[in-house]
Order: sequence, then C-alpha cells, then structure tokens
Amino acid sequence: MNTLTAPQVLATKLAAACLTSLALVACAQAPQASSRSPMVVDTAASSVRFVSTKAGAAGVGGVVEVHRFERFQGGLDADGTVRLDIDLASVNTGVGIRDDRLRTMLFNVAAFPKATFTAKLDAAALAALPASGSVDLDVAGSLALAGQAQPTSAQLRVTRVSPQSLQVTSRAPLVVDLQKFGLKPGVEALRDVMGLAFIATSAPVNLDMVLRDAK
Repeated sequence: MNTLTAPQVLATKLAAACLTSLALVACAQAPQASSRSPMVVDTAASSVRFVSTKAGAAGVGGVVEVHRFERFQGGLDADGTVRLDIDLASVNTGVGIRDDRLRTMLFNVAAFPKATFTAKLDAAALAALPASGSVDLDVAGSLALAGQAQPTSAQLRVTRVSPQSLQVTSRAPLVVDLQKFGLKPGVEALRDVMGLAFIATSAPVNLDMVLRDAK
C-alpha cells in the first residue's frame, strides 16, 4: 500500500478545495430556477367590481353604484406576469335591462367579448414573502378593451395567505377612462335611453384576487 508523502497530502487537499470552490462558483453563476410555480385565479374567492356615477337632472347630486363581473379568469406566471381576462357579458348591476344595455350599447360583447389586464409584478418580492406577509407594488400595466390597449397603472397589495396562495388587492381603484377606448358614444347612448343628465365616462375598478398554485 502506497503512503502519500506530506507534500502529496497537501496537494490533494488543495485540489479538493479548488474543485469545491469551482463548484460553488458554477452554482452561483448558473441560472436559478424560479422559486414559484405558475398560479391561477381562484374565481370563487375573488371579485372584480366597478363603480358608476350618474345624475338624473342637471344640478342634482350624482348617484354612485357598485357593480361587478361574475366571470373572469387569469393567473400569475413564474416570471411575475399577471393576467386577468374579464367576460364582459357577465356584467351584473342588479338590473337585468341595464345589464343588457351595457352588453350591447356600451361593450358590444358580440365583437369584443372580454377585457384583459396585464402587468409585470416583482417576482423576487413575491417569492420572498413570509407567511402572512405583504408587499405594496405600484405597477405599470395594460388594459385591452373594445379592440384597443391603453397603459393602466395599478397600486396593488400582495399578501401571502398560505404557502400555495397569494391575495392581490387594489390599494386604490384602477380608474378606467372609457373615452380612451372610444366608448364615449356608448355612454351617451345609455344616458339618452335612460333619460339621464349625466353618466361619468370614468369607472373606478377594484380587484380582489386569490391566486393558488396551478395543479
């Protein structure tokens, strides 16, 4: 059996140390896998609501009402891209004839059945969230509506509900200016048929979404 000399033992240890250091450097430089898997919106635990303002006569204070959409879907990719598709035909104002008018006279759901909001969230901030922790994010997103896409900023709060779920809520409403999407004629048509003096063309939208790991 050969016995290593002291210089050989030292050389062996140095070689092992060098290999370990190289391995550590290679690991540090290699692309890191995402710490989060894609997530989907839990529609049963989420809501999309918007506010309308109208006035029946000039000079009379406006009436503010809160409405909602019943059907929507979306998710969060591992890179932080969030997407929400809203079925405009699912609008629910609590008044059937008004819902029908919104579908046909304003949204024209036959030609433009959905609205889509997309934005990029800070994936690292989301992955670092501890249990019950939250982070406030100001994001520059995009809203596609009536065949047009417009920049739409959002002030969001993301909370870690469980290891497999996040809650994303609006810290402030997303204000949608219908004029920017060419929908002012539809607003005016609604105002005329309803005999109103005024209907606001800006609609604040509030999001409350629960995201769960995709199965």
